[in-house]
Amino acid sequence: MKSSYILFVSAILLAVACNKDKFTSEPQVQVNSIQPSVVLSGNVIKLLASYTDQEGDIDSIYIVYKWFNAAGSTRADTLQRYPISRLGLPGALRKADIQLEFEYNTYNQPDLVTLPGVLRDTTASFGLVLIDKTRKRSNYSESARIRLRRP
Repeated sequence: MKSSYILFVSAILLAVACNKDKFTSEPQVQVNSIQPSVVLSGNVIKLLASYTDQEGDIDSIYIVYKWFNAAGSTRADTLQRYPISRLGLPGALRKADIQLEFEYNTYNQPDLVTLPGVLRDTTASFGLVLIDKTRKRSNYSESARIRLRRP
């Protein structure tokens, strides 16, 4: 009885693990981390994510920026829509890691997107949506919340 239970649980875990890595026609994106957790003026924010796409035809990426206030409500803005080539990734990748960098409240690095300073300390997060060449959209994946300090 005990061995059949272990075999049953093992089969379920194997099925879940196999489905996790299956590629789909719609792109799939997962935000993995964001650093630093507290951001001061001039800091560079690094967002790490990964994606899969069965056809390898990712065309562009939407970056969504959310502010959270003390009452828990949010305001969301789309920072930019970028061609995937701007991320330095070669074309036709079915799976890749993405690293995005933002400069907070300064314009010292012209290659980075500048996130404007806030009027008071604010909690924020970043989200990603990928779009392929046939206009299929990925799921939305959002980072953990970070704290933006007023300049």
